Amino acid sequence: MRDHVAAFAREAATVLPLASPVVEIGARPAEGQEDLFDARALFSGLDYIGCDVQPGARVDRIEDVQALTFEDESVGGIIALDTLEHVADPIRAVQEMWRVLRPGGVVVLTSVMFFPIHAHPWDYWRFTPEGFSLLLTPFEQQLVLAYGWPEMPESVLGIGVKGPTPVLDVAAFPETSAHLARWGEDRPVDFGPIRMGVRELWGHTLRATSVAARRRLGRDRV
Repeated sequence: MRDHVAAFAREAATVLPLASPVVEIGARPAEGQEDLFDARALFSGLDYIGCDVQPGARVDRIEDVQALTFEDESVGGIIALDTLEHVADPIRAVQEMWRVLRPGGVVVLTSVMFFPIHAHPWDYWRFTPEGFSLLLTPFEQQLVLAYGWPEMPESVLGIGVKGPTPVLDVAAFPETSAHLARWGEDRPVDFGPIRMGVRELWGHTLRATSVAARRRLGRDRV
């Protein structure tokens, strides 16, 4: 789990009025990431149900987010971290989340825009901040943030509240705000959405130069 996504999840668990049960959509970790960030640990004291379309680690219940089996208004909170890009119909998925949330319920979402294809088991979509706002249309309150280069952010973060309160304000998320503000500050080499440090740049330059030299030498020997 990327640092800014983990920070956003931690603050959401602290700041927002999440109530039992909390349902995680996309709970199954990717292969090789079983020992990394586990959102369940953020919600001690609350009933927590890890859901995924496939069985696996951290999965308590098999669910298709596009057709959830939870009753209407039966869930206190929903989190879906870097999951919606893997869902065929994300608009329907968020509508289902709204349906099963109780009044005052909260949904916490993150997904990607400038990011490699990563099938888990499928990878369909990339989201702009405006796209996330569209997904959250059913919710009376919403907050959408972007992490990365403004013209092509790496990640989009969103919160929706099923009800008029609380009013969502980025100021309530100082750790997340700090991550957003610090993006790229330690990587002065600027290629738009790609940032790297000077040492990284020299590493790429030396490797590319070496490859080009070997290719040139091979051609000269022919």
